[in-house]
Amino acid sequence: MRMKNLLDMAMLALNHVQGDPLNPTAREDLVKYLINCETWTHYEIMIFYNFIFIFDVETVIVIQKWLIRVISRYDNLRLYGSEPFRTLVKITMFYLEHGKVLEALESLMDLRDFDIQEEFLFERTMYKFVAGETYTITNTNRIKAIDDALNIFQAAGSTHQVNRLVDHMKLVVKANQFHNDNFDALIEKWGGTPSTKTPTTTTVS
Repeated sequence: MRMKNLLDMAMLALNHVQGDPLNPTAREDLVKYLINCETWTHYEIMIFYNFIFIFDVETVIVIQKWLIRVISRYDNLRLYGSEPFRTLVKITMFYLEHGKVLEALESLMDLRDFDIQEEFLFERTMYKFVAGETYTITNTNRIKAIDDALNIFQAAGSTHQVNRLVDHMKLVVKANQFHNDNFDALIEKWGGTPSTKTPTTTTVS
């Protein structure tokens, strides 16, 4: 089964990177595997995390509710951070990219329930970013929080992460038809395309 999953993931990753339609058989098989898997381990969580783009919003909502219920039984913290927390951040970003701001706000409530240790800088910075972004879209100005998060990643040498987050911001602008001068200026500051132009990338962390 894992070999079949690996082949499906390779096919879907190639489709995604090249901007091609997802292979329907590979997509269906991988979705079916995750949906039918009663107990998720590190393996299943990582598949979902990296291939969330193959799911529709309704399925992600169902998976999120299930994930929240089983988190208490999962080994939450690893040496490099919290997998469930990172997965919920990814889900929140997924909602924003699909214009589902209410669902993103609800995800933030779930994220607040986590007790993230001080040394997990990635988790804390990603929460600052995604919370700032979500609240800004709902007309509560958190531009500084977004900018601070990007500055932290830049200072840590994570240029690739900064670029991915800027690409994500452009997708969010387009999906939500969100026009805000400060948000546009922030995207432009970090080398992105303002919302008055068409986003050109689709890769998101």
